[in-house]
Amino acid sequence: MIKILVALLLPIILFSKTIFSEDEIEYIKNKKIILVSNEYFYEPYDYNIDGVAKGYSIDLLEMLLEDSGLKIKYITKDWNELLNDLENNNIDLMHTMYKTANREIKFNFSTPYSRSVNVYVIRKDGPNISNIKDLYGKKVGVIKGWSEENFFNQYSEVSKIYYKSFQDKLEALSTGEIDAIISSEDVANYYIKKYGFFSLKVSTIVKENFARKLNSLHFATNINNPTLISIINKAYNNLSVQKLEQLNKKWFGDFTNSRITLNNEEKKYLRNKKNINMCIDPNWEPLEFFDSKGNYKGISADYFKLYSNVLGIDFNVIKTENWSQTLKYAQNRKCDIISLAMKTPKREEYLKFTSTYLKLPLVVATKLDIPFIEDIKDLYNKPIGIIKNNAISEIIKTKHPEINIVEVKNIEEGMKLVSKGEIFGYVDTLTTISSFFQTRQRDQVKIAGKLNLNWELGIAVRNDDLILFDILEKAIKTISEEDKRKILNKWISIKFEQVVDYTIMWQILVFVLFIFALFIYKQYLLKKSINEFSKLIDSTLEAIIIFKNDKCINANKRAVKIFKYKSKELIKGKSPYDFISEDSEEYFKTKINDNYKYPFEVFAKKNEDKTFYALVSFYKIKDKNISVLSVVDITDIKELENKTKQAQMGEMIENIAHQWRQPLSTISTLASSVNVSHKVGIEQDMNIVSDNMEKIVNTTQYLSDTIDTFRNFLKEKKEFKKVVLQERINTAIEIVSGSLSHNGIELKNNIDKNPIELYLYLGELGQVLINILNNAIDALKERDIENPWIEISMKKYDEKVILTIEDNAGGIDNNLLNKIFDPYFTTKHSSQGTGLGLYMSYKIIVESLHGKLNVINTNKGAKFIIEIPIVTENSIS
Repeated sequence: MIKILVALLLPIILFSKTIFSEDEIEYIKNKKIILVSNEYFYEPYDYNIDGVAKGYSIDLLEMLLEDSGLKIKYITKDWNELLNDLENNNIDLMHTMYKTANREIKFNFSTPYSRSVNVYVIRKDGPNISNIKDLYGKKVGVIKGWSEENFFNQYSEVSKIYYKSFQDKLEALSTGEIDAIISSEDVANYYIKKYGFFSLKVSTIVKENFARKLNSLHFATNINNPTLISIINKAYNNLSVQKLEQLNKKWFGDFTNSRITLNNEEKKYLRNKKNINMCIDPNWEPLEFFDSKGNYKGISADYFKLYSNVLGIDFNVIKTENWSQTLKYAQNRKCDIISLAMKTPKREEYLKFTSTYLKLPLVVATKLDIPFIEDIKDLYNKPIGIIKNNAISEIIKTKHPEINIVEVKNIEEGMKLVSKGEIFGYVDTLTTISSFFQTRQRDQVKIAGKLNLNWELGIAVRNDDLILFDILEKAIKTISEEDKRKILNKWISIKFEQVVDYTIMWQILVFVLFIFALFIYKQYLLKKSINEFSKLIDSTLEAIIIFKNDKCINANKRAVKIFKYKSKELIKGKSPYDFISEDSEEYFKTKINDNYKYPFEVFAKKNEDKTFYALVSFYKIKDKNISVLSVVDITDIKELENKTKQAQMGEMIENIAHQWRQPLSTISTLASSVNVSHKVGIEQDMNIVSDNMEKIVNTTQYLSDTIDTFRNFLKEKKEFKKVVLQERINTAIEIVSGSLSHNGIELKNNIDKNPIELYLYLGELGQVLINILNNAIDALKERDIENPWIEISMKKYDEKVILTIEDNAGGIDNNLLNKIFDPYFTTKHSSQGTGLGLYMSYKIIVESLHGKLNVINTNKGAKFIIEIPIVTENSIS
């Protein structure tokens, strides 16, 4: 029997010794050296002295990768340059990074490795900062590209002063140049004490979203490199608590956890308070309970001894009969706090909950003959015992109403009902039930399974005492991992008897067989999922081709049809370049090598070597051995664009004609005057002749300049580039200025003179503006408007620009307003318009510039409203 058991378990044991997957081992083998970020000045986490990278994050990374086979090379630059390098795959890994929504689009993030609350740092002689409104009208120090910049951008009432380093900010704060900064509490305390900024102090916790979201540090890789993050996570999870504790002591032992940092308001509160009334659950062994002599004991009791030492205050334990009475006392304010409680919506009506300081898995206890409980759904429609007024009871009632909850007074009653068969099971923490089994008779009861729920416990504070809440939140942060481990080991100890328990061995064997059966079932589900995936991609309108090691392994039906193959089998084995025309091959290669994430246009190639316009995307998945090419045939769209360009060329020629009419007339008049005088023998004054010749030369130069303007506009390539918005608008106005002048139309130019720089595709915005201006000119001419005018206005907001073009031509028929952006819709004669101009303008603004294009009628005429997002270098990097 034992030999069979060993044979079954040995492969599992051997496999468990290798923490990295095959893909991860292959990555390490091929990569060998990774390029890692290093900042100049961000103690104690990341800085550089005499060309050597130092800091907590540096030591941690070297500790994680010590036995991995990967070597580290540090790249030392400013933060923004490093962010740029990571996005462009110039480096492999960054650390000491906060996770934000914008960054999650570009980067993969590791498990957090350091947590700290964010606080306001101020001068000791200055007023305390309780919230962001206290900084209105004042100055704060920020560093470009740091998350604090985005935070303060939300509050225009606060003035931002930029600095190059954290130490520069502290020096500016010390000398009174600024009024406050925001920092993680551990970094602030480190700098204040190490570099002697004794005129500064840590004020209150930042209570806005900034503090709740940006309080943990991560490692990060480019979004296309998840393998390295997986390696980091596994190495971190495999790192011993002792090593982490040693590292924490090295960098923070002299600066944090030795004492708590309280502001003046909090110190005064504790002096006046003297002791804090606390209620507990009196029957929740080993978490907390009263012993036979009435003494407060348990895990929470040991935690509160540490809190008492840190804060220098006593916690007065109020005795209650049961948990329900504890909650009632808290509602009636007989208790200031509850020692150990889980947050629920109902309790939040009268309590405020600190961070979790004890997280425990939930398990279900059943009779011995009940099979293993794999999922909480296995408890549906069964009577399950839970202690009355328990937080888990409230959560289960909300999330799993199918479970029949039976409320019990305590664990003894719950276990007794299970053993008698009156209820199916009893739910509590693994800690509580394990302790019960060690100290009491089991009565044919076992732990049948772990539920996918955790009991996340913190301190519950009366919600009308926010100062006490802030104090206890700080106290929780002072408890070291070593102290937490000691407390748990003290109360959760497992003692084994030196006998052979064949029941346990049979249970292990059954468990192993169950795992094997589960593996077979998972394989069945995987095969089923693959079939469903094939059906899904076959239903798409775009061609999808899947490659492994640049060889096609699968394709959908649309790909077979678009590329004119007879079957999927004939596509298999081909490379991505077999589907791209030679004319586009280099362009396509550049895009995929640069990991370009967005669709782009190429000439695609069919099986019979015929080419067609295509919009393609190329994605690399996981370790880059798998890639996906998606293709859309856009031949019809390109034909529409060509028709639009022909119509625009006609309008452009008309604008040139208007521009040249007056200058050509001037040249003709002056030349004719000289010619006639010569023929009739009239002696000419050479000064006049010279003046006329100079006018002809100047006018000719003007014509040459207008040719350059039109030629440059038409020659512009569709290139994504930084431009000054006013220059693009003025170019469009200059092109139609001849038509405006010829038709006596006044242009009211209300464009802001302050340059606005943004990124867009050259030529596209000008095309839209000229199209709308020409439509306005046509409308004013057709309706013979008296004193015609066109007004252009522009206003800049935080992240966008609103551009409006209004005329006094009387407006657009209200029945037609919702149709003018449709293709081929026009109110002009067929000889004058194709109906594609406004359609293409709408596509450019919405799809290319990611903005909005609308039109409304005013009391004067039509008003086109163009909204353009301000795309900066930072937002595309």
